[in-house]
Amino acid sequence: MAVLPLKDVVDVIVNLSPRSAVRSGFNLSLLIGDSAVLTAEKRVAVYSSMEAMKDDGFTADMPEYQAAQIYFSQSSNPSKVAIGFWNSSSESLAEAIAACRAFNLEWWGCVPLGKKGETGKIVPATAEDLMSAALTVESATPDTVMVCALADLTFLGELKAKSYRRTLGIFSEDVNKAVAVTGYAMGANTGLANSAFTLKFKKLVGVVADPLTEAQVSDAEAVNANVYVNRGATYDLFEQGTMADGTWFDEMINLDMLSNYIQLSVMDILCKTPKIPQTEAGVATIINAFLPDLDNAVKIGFLAPGIWSAPGFMDIEQGDAIEKGYQVMSEPIDNQTAADRDARICPPIYVALKLAGAIHSVVIQLNVNR
Repeated sequence: MAVLPLKDVVDVIVNLSPRSAVRSGFNLSLLIGDSAVLTAEKRVAVYSSMEAMKDDGFTADMPEYQAAQIYFSQSSNPSKVAIGFWNSSSESLAEAIAACRAFNLEWWGCVPLGKKGETGKIVPATAEDLMSAALTVESATPDTVMVCALADLTFLGELKAKSYRRTLGIFSEDVNKAVAVTGYAMGANTGLANSAFTLKFKKLVGVVADPLTEAQVSDAEAVNANVYVNRGATYDLFEQGTMADGTWFDEMINLDMLSNYIQLSVMDILCKTPKIPQTEAGVATIINAFLPDLDNAVKIGFLAPGIWSAPGFMDIEQGDAIEKGYQVMSEPIDNQTAADRDARICPPIYVALKLAGAIHSVVIQLNVNR
């Protein structure tokens, strides 16, 4: 008996949409040193345990291994670390970071561990090394930050004077403080509800508070340098949690993360949609693609409803309520120039973000009546 195909009557066509781009969790940092386990050809390796590092050839006397122990020991439980290679006989720290950035795009923060000196002892990266690296990090793609420790207020002050937004400097001789605070941040950045965090007042595991005087702390904070100190003989605390230009670290990581997610969401909708019309409905399609990213920023506690206190723009006036924690606006299609329309350019889209902020100090007045 002849069997005729069903598709002549009912034809089912399966269109499998392309995969969305993988979102980086912004929870991976690079510890960069010059131990010869890695090479210029294999610049970066990612590990989820100390055992995995041992299996790859790292030993307990290597700075990368020791730093990874500090990194994984933080109370926030970071899940993975990236190790990078610095070929310190033939390249600068800045060149090594750039090479690691090109080799692996997943890590976000980096900590220079130093290099082996003539006697075989580890020599911390110099102010000159770090200053050159800071300039490289400032313009790196994808977005990158550097966390470094150096007891040199002249160097830290120069970072501030140059308004470097992507370097967090710590006033300390102990590079492991940079490792520890980076490990804490990468573990804390889970993306779960109410997971937004600040670095201020955090206890770092595996390092000792520096015995700084009030004057030294004041001098360090005057140049936006961070410190790890003891207060009240009870609390070992990291302070303040700012980049060299004064930007809060938590604002930096969350804005980088949000920008990246929006960029990928819009790319996904452009790739998945046969055609987005150059109409108000088309612009709405693009906006709707990244609204979940803004809602997620509210969910984790980075954005929150509040009053717009900056100068107004578009539909927003100073003093207006930003009821969702954000407000999205776009210029009308009808206002486009003929050249932009011919080039198929979307009208500019503007997003007002109201940050949730954080409380870092408290004043309590006790009024006593007998």
